Amino acid sequence: RFAPLFRTFWENSCKNKVFVVRKEKMPRYYIKTYGCQMNLADSENLAGVLTSAGYQEANSPEEADILLVNTCVVRQSAEDKAAWYIMSAKGLRDNKPDLIIGVCGCLATEPDRDLPKQFPHVDLFIAPNQPERLIEFLELQAEGQRPKARGKGVTAWITIMHGCDNFCSYCVVPHVRGRETSRPIDEIIKEIKEIDFKKHPEIFLLGQNVNSYKYGLAQLLREVDALLEPTTKPFGKLRAAPSEVEVRRGSRSEEPRRSVSGSERIRFMTSHPRDMSEEIINAVAELPHVCEFFHLPLQHGDDEMLKSMNRGYNTDYYLKLVDKIRAKIPGAAITSDVIVGYPGETDEQFQNTLKMIEKVGFDTSNTLAYSTRPGTAASKLNDDVPDKVKQARLQEAMKVVGKVAESKNQELVGREVEILVDFTGKKSCSGRTRTNKIVKFATARNNLLGKLVSVTIKSAKSWVLEGEIINGKF
Repeated sequence: RFAPLFRTFWENSCKNKVFVVRKEKMPRYYIKTYGCQMNLADSENLAGVLTSAGYQEANSPEEADILLVNTCVVRQSAEDKAAWYIMSAKGLRDNKPDLIIGVCGCLATEPDRDLPKQFPHVDLFIAPNQPERLIEFLELQAEGQRPKARGKGVTAWITIMHGCDNFCSYCVVPHVRGRETSRPIDEIIKEIKEIDFKKHPEIFLLGQNVNSYKYGLAQLLREVDALLEPTTKPFGKLRAAPSEVEVRRGSRSEEPRRSVSGSERIRFMTSHPRDMSEEIINAVAELPHVCEFFHLPLQHGDDEMLKSMNRGYNTDYYLKLVDKIRAKIPGAAITSDVIVGYPGETDEQFQNTLKMIEKVGFDTSNTLAYSTRPGTAASKLNDDVPDKVKQARLQEAMKVVGKVAESKNQELVGREVEILVDFTGKKSCSGRTRTNKIVKFATARNNLLGKLVSVTIKSAKSWVLEGEIINGKF
């Protein structure tokens, strides 16, 4: 499909360094990724660019001729880790003078920063969604036809949209990834059809706010689900072992649900609560391959804080939305993001967040202390919550999240759940339920990666469950 390419060159920002790609000795690349699933998808795209141009993936940065660092600046901690790695890459350059170093992702678009001065050893800066800046290749290739080099995990990450239009006061994403743009449904479907489902039995649809997907997330879910082999919802009449969703409904089934060839599961994230529609909820409830899992960031449990954050909803709206989801899909998992120590946050407002965590009953939550992001509306506010107070509140919030999560997980002890195995070791495996709970179980089998298995839950903690595989049910 693609014309052979044996000579490639970097743009002017690569300081005129040239690679001649020869059949007998191909240069190798290594990509280090920080941040969320969106960055993982971007890294796969970059890997696809290089692979299609004749480059091979290296096992380590020391083996690479090209080192790319895909960065994240949503949180200060993520930015610090990426910056440290970029600086440490200078040591690799000292040992390998011809090494080309590129910085990708959100850091490459940071306003008001002289990145070439900060990182003088870096040859190339690539903004998100601009892999064409990485290398000039296949000039006749139609836009959207670029192949992806899928990772080794069981999940195929599919970016359905880029950017964000919400401009939450604390968030840098709209500033570094730009305004929302949605990929056409037919383009997404074409990419999905090229997936090797034996290696990647799970499809994960990604976007900063997938609920505002231009062509309708519910419609996209229905079209993707229709691509896959017919099956039934795991808590339907024909399913196999009861999933944790089914357990909470009190239903049982007798016929085992056998694995179908091809994709088993569809997930999506992230969802903005304001844009969660009845159509999306109905699609999750009705479509057999779509998992009963909603990542629905609350961010704060106080209405004044939510208004300052420019979230576009209040706690009453959020609680009613949760009730609507659970009425339609009993047992569906709902997870969240929570920020503590936002500018102006009083102790009473922080306590309101703790109460909301308990009231909603999140299956888990990413809980983080506020850090100022340059260029955001919140950066103009007085960051008046001392770091010591932020950390104390963070620890308290994490304890409440853990307590609630453990209580939810304890409900599954003694129950049978369906697991998609995503890790195999010598004596044990682990995977995730349809509601995204991590389950570990002992087994000597080494051929379960990417397979559906039934496991009886024996014990449960806040972040992980342990179970026993049911022989014959995989």
